[in-house]
Amino acid sequence: MNNLLLLSLNIHAPFATPSSFNDRSLQLEEEDGHDHHRKIKKSYTKGELLAIANALATNRVMIKKRKLCLLTEEDNNNKKKRKMPKKKERVPVVNNESIVQLKRFITGEMGGLDMKLVIQKVLYESDMKKDQSRLNMPILQLKTQPHQFLTDEEVRMVDESKDGLEVRVVGSKLRMYERPLWLKKWNLKQTDNYVLKTNWNKFVADNEDLKKDTMIQVWAFRKNRKLCFAIVPVERPDAVNNAA
Repeated sequence: MNNLLLLSLNIHAPFATPSSFNDRSLQLEEEDGHDHHRKIKKSYTKGELLAIANALATNRVMIKKRKLCLLTEEDNNNKKKRKMPKKKERVPVVNNESIVQLKRFITGEMGGLDMKLVIQKVLYESDMKKDQSRLNMPILQLKTQPHQFLTDEEVRMVDESKDGLEVRVVGSKLRMYERPLWLKKWNLKQTDNYVLKTNWNKFVADNEDLKKDTMIQVWAFRKNRKLCFAIVPVERPDAVNNAA
């Protein structure tokens, strides 16, 4: 170990066995780097050599710890990058002729008031499963905040009541569906959702254009102060771009 120590210090010395350190001093030679190799004699005591060895050992430990810290930091950064979810592109709100007709029907023929767009979303497979019988509306995706289309009492009922809040719904045929649906808030691990449930399957069967992968808009409005909804399909922006 002592020979490795001397080499790391760029000090050249004849081979020395451990027993030679019992001498009071050890004669070492160091070259000064000049062409004529002028040699300078230096004398190190055993205590000085041990101090140098301890300093080098400490330095090696610090270097190893630093490398370990850097590797750990790099690994953590890589994990964070892998966990970062990809940002979803925002789909523009569709405002076509069918939406204009819907607004005319609700505010004109029905005498509805205070129309607000609640959500624009795609109907996924889970929305169409008969054993689930509900339309899922994630709160984080709402276009209008709940307190802007629900009264305080309605918020309480949707949150706390077992069945939720009874509502009436207009379909794509521009008529009030004969059976009521129920608006309820579901608290899930990842996000809170509003759902329209009870008679949802029958509502879908009565509005044949509500199919998987169809984009829909859900509107809230008031008729005789009662909360109502309108659910209509709209043409997806990506379908319009592909057609163009």
